[in-house]
Amino acid sequence: MDRKYTVKKLDILRQRYFAARELQFSIALLVIVALLSGVFLQTLSTELVHNYGLNAAIIGVLLILGYALLVVLLPVFFTHRLIGPFKRLEYEMKLIAAGELGRRLDIRSKDDLHVKSFIKHTNKFISGFSEMSREYSKLNSAVITGLEQLAAELSKEEYDCNMIRREIDALLKQVRAFRERW
Repeated sequence: MDRKYTVKKLDILRQRYFAARELQFSIALLVIVALLSGVFLQTLSTELVHNYGLNAAIIGVLLILGYALLVVLLPVFFTHRLIGPFKRLEYEMKLIAAGELGRRLDIRSKDDLHVKSFIKHTNKFISGFSEMSREYSKLNSAVITGLEQLAAELSKEEYDCNMIRREIDALLKQVRAFRERW
């Protein structure tokens, strides 16, 4: 029991203060690619000096250009990989917000694991919201119908108080059931 509590506490701590493992993996991959690219540029410059006799000024310019290219290309690639799917999802969420509750977010095979997890949870939320919306519409119809019947009954000169009480109780029961479920 004590170990289970400690593991749960560590999971909560990790979720609160550290990024998801999938995102950590993507960032680690970015750092590794950057470091390996730097090593490659250094090795290339050494080979150019030894094999082709290029002077330090030319090698310096080539290194600066190589690092500048590295600084531009890596963030563009990883931004496209990490942020691109969220821009696509933003567009799809706008369609859902506009009323297309039957729509679900698409998972692409090349999406990051963190993005796939986000999409899975978002689709689950949309499904629940869609079901709640359908049930709310049914409840709304039932309440309107019940209120119209009550209004019709009350418009009579002599109305049945017991029927009105039963109808109100039935409407309250439906509203409570809806509230308890959602």
